[in-house]
Amino acid sequence: MQDVLSDIPDKLPEELFQTLINTSGVRIERIISRGHQTPPDEWYDQDEDEWVMVIRGAAELAFDDGRLPVRLREGQSIYLPARCRHRVSWTAPGANTIWLAVFFPPDRNDLSILPE
Repeated sequence: MQDVLSDIPDKLPEELFQTLINTSGVRIERIISRGHQTPPDEWYDQDEDEWVMVIRGAAELAFDDGRLPVRLREGQSIYLPARCRHRVSWTAPGANTIWLAVFFPPDRNDLSILPE
């Protein structure tokens, strides 16, 4: 059994990425941030689709395509299709932001997972 809300280091000089499950088609990670952000000149540009949820804390994602940043609170999630250039522009300082991220191969024929 895994508890994604426990075993959090006291010191966290950089974001912590922990793989919880890694199969041939799906990878699930726990990410812990504490006031961390992606450097302003760096972007995540993945070849996998990603669904990410903030379990605890708060965060903001910025996008390279010019759309407005998205602020995520506890319980909120966002779907990021492959090649969606994004970065973490803010996480709550002095508090743990715990993310659950699910990565999976893109399926361009199934658009049912896209938000309305």
